This record gives sequence, C-alpha cells and structure tokens, in this order.
Amino acid sequence: MNENNNTGKWTAKRIAAIIGIVILVGMYVALLVLAFLFPANSFEIFITAVGGTVGVTILIWLMIWVIGLFTGRHTIASLDAMTSDQDHDKYGNAYPRKPSGHIDTIIFDIGNVLVDFSWRQMLVDKGVPEELVEKVGDATVRTDIWNEFDRGNMSHEEIVGKLCDNSPELAEYIHKGFDDFTGIVKLRSTSIPLIEGLKKAHYRILVLSNYSKSAVDNNKNEMVFLDYVDGGILSYKDHVIKPDREIYELLIKRYDLVPDKCVFIDDTEKNVAGAKNAGIKAIHYQSLEQMMDELKELGIKRI
Repeated sequence: MNENNNTGKWTAKRIAAIIGIVILVGMYVALLVLAFLFPANSFEIFITAVGGTVGVTILIWLMIWVIGLFTGRHTIASLDAMTSDQDHDKYGNAYPRKPSGHIDTIIFDIGNVLVDFSWRQMLVDKGVPEELVEKVGDATVRTDIWNEFDRGNMSHEEIVGKLCDNSPELAEYIHKGFDDFTGIVKLRSTSIPLIEGLKKAHYRILVLSNYSKSAVDNNKNEMVFLDYVDGGILSYKDHVIKPDREIYELLIKRYDLVPDKCVFIDDTEKNVAGAKNAGIKAIHYQSLEQMMDELKELGIKRI
C-alpha cells in the first residue's frame, strides 16, 4: 500500500524566488555603496532602487508565468491566480472547490467489493467434490474459528487443525482446500480503474478489511490493487477485526481522519453498522452500479 511522503523539492517557484531575492539584495547593496560614494546623487539612487524593485518584481512575475505556461501548472502568476491554490486538470481547468463538510476519504472493504471471495471455486479447483463444497464451507468459512485467520493471533496450521478437529469426517477435504489460500480471491477487473478514477478526482483511498496473511501472501497478483491505494488496515496485521469498534477507531487515529468526511463501503451489513457507530458514513455494497449511485448522492464522482 502506498504511503504519501512529502519531501522538500527545488520547485521552479522556489528557484525563481531565490533568484529574485539574490537580485534584489545585490541591487540594494550596490546602491547603498553608491549612495555613500556619491551622496549628492542619493535621491537619484533612491529612485533607481524603487524602480529596480518594481522592475525585478515584474521580472519575477514574468518568469513564474512563463514557467507555468510551459509546464502546464498554475501559479500565482497565472491569469486565474485566484485558483492557484486549487488542483487543475491537464487542460488547465480548475477543479471545483468542494463545499465545507465534503467527503475527502473513501474506505473500501476488500472481499466481495474489490475482489471476489472465491472459496467455492478454489475448493473445486483443488479437487474437492462439488457435492461436498457446501459441507466443507459450513465446516470452515461459516464458522467462528474462521475469524482467527483474519485476527492473526494463531498460525495458519493451528487454525486448519482446529477446523479439522471439529469436522474430522471432512478433514481430508479441509486440508486439500485450505492448507494454503492460493486462489481464494480473484481481482475484479473494475477495481483498479475505480480506484484510479477516484484518486484523479482527489479523494484519498484507504482499505479496511478482515483479511488473513495467507490470503495476501498466496495471491500476490490478485492483491496488486494495494499498490494503488493510500493505505489502510488489514486485520491480521493489527489483530483487530470488523465490526469491533477498535478497528474503526484505529483507522481514524492512524490516518488522522475526520469521520464525517469519510465514507466506508462494505458488503456485510454488520460491518457497515460498525462504521456508522464510529461516526463514519457507510454504504452497504450490493453491486458496482448501486455503490456508484450512492456515492453520487454523497457528491462523489470519479473521473
């Protein structure tokens, strides 16, 4: 997951400002020396200093304007200087200012939102008979023990062992299906374009998901969307899971969020309720179209 780091850079604006300061200081020092050498001409020297100050200021303005013209970036010297503090598109058009209280952060669950939780297909692909898939599901993904994968306090092998102990008649198929999690998720083709579109519209994108280390480690290609988001929490790393209030509060604290300026999207109603209890706006995900409609109702549009 990407973390944004702001480092000092020698920007064109900064270079132009330094050049201007050097010119002005040099001019003032030179004129001060001349005033001492030629006191009878001190008035003329003063007028020269005033004229030079105005001239250098105009020169700096022109330099910044030319730099902005060639780089396509808006500056204080742009003709629409009142929008110089706003972001602009590649054509130089300022994005509309967002009203006070606007959403600035969108938080996504992962499973069945950005990826498909495809445990059934994984079991079939690993040789579990189709007529046993639902029984194996009842003994694994639909149990409370399954949450321990997401909580991250026990090893993968320990959890699989407990699942087998609880359903010994299915132990062979539990091992076959879940000794590793390769194939348990499939990346949705819409996810990366969705994230990119929202980021281009200047929203911060985070994830908040009950997720296991094995699901991440065994599905690197399916998890590539994590390279596009601005951060977030995967439950196994912090040993807290949804819908416990602690995980929402941890996200808020870690990323210095204003809850009322955030919206959380999850396919599970109890997790949506947990976000709302923490003061975060939330959407119960049912389809991409429905989610986008509800985001638009909140004033959110992707580019």
